[in-house]
Amino acid sequence: MKVLSTRYIAVTLVLLAAAMLTGCGASGPGFKKMDLPADGQGIVYIYRQSSSFGMGVHGTARANGKVVADIKNGGYYPYVGKPGETKFEIRTEATNEATVNVEAGVEKYLKVTVGLGFFAGHLHLTEVSPEIGKKEIAECKLLEPETQH
Repeated sequence: MKVLSTRYIAVTLVLLAAAMLTGCGASGPGFKKMDLPADGQGIVYIYRQSSSFGMGVHGTARANGKVVADIKNGGYYPYVGKPGETKFEIRTEATNEATVNVEAGVEKYLKVTVGLGFFAGHLHLTEVSPEIGKKEIAECKLLEPETQH
């Protein structure tokens, strides 16, 4: 009886994990650098490198309170904004924030990483140098803009 219940639990956990991971990663076209806006705006690439750690965790990214995109494993989103300080946040079961000084005609990189959480992983935002960002974003896939929330 004990063996049956242990097998049942193991199979259930495997099926649950498989269900949670289905459709978790980015599936758009590969990274393509945007032309810098000519209208005095700047670009902040929000990206998350592909990783098996926390691959099922994703969160809604906002810029100054406005929903931008659902950031998934291996995905990126190019946020185009006016110059000045922009408060970015990403939400899972917890919220993490970073402020980026958007500059006209300049591209910046905002990296999303996964940390441990109580029920699910927490996503963290960190601005990185263009040298690091350009290298790390190269394998990411374009995410669709989020239109809800």
